[in-house]
Amino acid sequence: MLTESLIILALILLNGIFSASEIAIVSSRKARLQVLTDRKNAAAKQVLKLKGSPNQFLSTVQIGITLIGILTGIFGGATIAQRLDVYLSEVAWMDGYSSQISVLIVVIVITFLTLVLGELVPKRIGLAIPEKYAMIVAFPMNVLSKIVAPFVWLLSATTEGIVRLLNIKTSQNAVTEEEIKALVDEGADIGAIEHIEHEIVDRVFSLGDKRAVNLMTHRSNIVWLDINDEYEVHKQTILKSGHTVYPVCQGGLDNVIGVVHIKSLLKQYLIDQPIQLKQLTHPLNYVHENSSAYSILNKFKASKIHQAIVLDEYGALQGIVTINDILSSLVGDISDSDTAERPEIVTREDGSLLIDGQYQIDDLFTALNIDISEEEEAGLGSINTIAGLVLLKLGHMPTAGERMQWQNHEFEVVDMDGNRIDKILVKLLDS
Repeated sequence: MLTESLIILALILLNGIFSASEIAIVSSRKARLQVLTDRKNAAAKQVLKLKGSPNQFLSTVQIGITLIGILTGIFGGATIAQRLDVYLSEVAWMDGYSSQISVLIVVIVITFLTLVLGELVPKRIGLAIPEKYAMIVAFPMNVLSKIVAPFVWLLSATTEGIVRLLNIKTSQNAVTEEEIKALVDEGADIGAIEHIEHEIVDRVFSLGDKRAVNLMTHRSNIVWLDINDEYEVHKQTILKSGHTVYPVCQGGLDNVIGVVHIKSLLKQYLIDQPIQLKQLTHPLNYVHENSSAYSILNKFKASKIHQAIVLDEYGALQGIVTINDILSSLVGDISDSDTAERPEIVTREDGSLLIDGQYQIDDLFTALNIDISEEEEAGLGSINTIAGLVLLKLGHMPTAGERMQWQNHEFEVVDMDGNRIDKILVKLLDS
C-alpha cells in the first residue's frame, strides 16, 4: 500500500504543478516578460509564446489535470481502498461496513490532499511569483503542449462548434478601461504607484470624455485686445490681466482676427521697434463646442498652433481653449496663481463650498463625489456650469438667497452679477 500511496502523492503534486503553472502564466505581466525577452531571456520568450496562444496552453493544462484525476481515482479506489478494507474487516464492529468505510476514508484523504497540495498551495505560489514560476515551467509546458496538440485541436474544434450552436459571442476586448483603473487602484493601495501617477491615469481616462465646452474659458472671462485701440490701451489691459496670449479682435469678440503672444510684443519693445499689433497677430484654430479633448489636442499638434476658438452650432463664439487647458485637465491647475482667472471653488470652515457660477459641472461632480446615472446626465442636456444647473432646476432667473436641493446637496445663490449667477454656496444635507 505504501507504493500506491506514494504514487497518489506524486500525482497530487503533479496536479499542483499544473495548477500553479496555469495561474502563474495567466497572471504574469506581459510588459515585464517583454522587458526580460528584450534582454535575451529565453524562458521569458517561452512564457510569452504560451500567453500568445491561451487556448492551446489552457487545454493542455486541462488535459493533464483530467488525466491525473482519473489515475488518482484508479489507484485510490481500486488499490488503496481494497487493501484498507482488509484491515478494517478484521475489526468486529466494522465487519459489515468495512468496504464502504474504506472507500469513504480514501475519498476524504485524497480530496483533502488534492485541495491543499494540488490546488490551494500551488495557486498561492503561482500568484505570489507569477513571472518567476512561469519561466521555470515554460519549457516543459511548451513541449507538452506540442505533444498533445492533436487532442487540443479536437477539443478546441468541439468547443467552438458547441459555442456556435448556442449562439454565444465571445468578447473581443483583451482589456477594458475598468480593468486598467482597477489595476492602477490596486497599485496605488500597495504603494507600487505614486499618488500623483494614480491621479494622472484617472485624469487621462476622464479627459477622453471631455469636450471643448468643458475645457474652454467662457467668452465672458476672455481678456482680448481690440486692434483698433491705441497701444497704451493694450498695455494697460496686459498689465492688468497678466496673461501670455491674447485674442486679437476688431470691434468685438465675434470678430476674432487671431492671437498675439506677449513675447512678440516684448521683443518689439526690447529692440525699440514700433509695435504693430496686426503684424504680430498669428492665426488660430476653430473647433466646435462638442469636439473631444483628444481631437482638439491632435489639431494643436498638427497645426503647431495651441489656441482654438470654440464655436457653437450657429458659428457664434462661445469661448477659447488652449493647450494649457488640456494639460490642466491631466495634471491639475498649472497656471500662475497671480494671473489665473479661472472659475474657482473655495472650501469654508463649516465644510460648505463657495463656487464660481462658471465652474464646470463635470469638475463639480468630482468635487462633491456625485455619481449620476446616464438618464440623469441626459436630463441635464447641454448644461456645462453650476450656474446652468441651478437655472435648469429652478426654472427661472433666481435672486440672491434662493435655494434648491439636488443630489443630497443644498445650492444657495449668494451673489448675482446682473442676470448672471456669480457665486453659489453648496452644503451637504444630513442623511
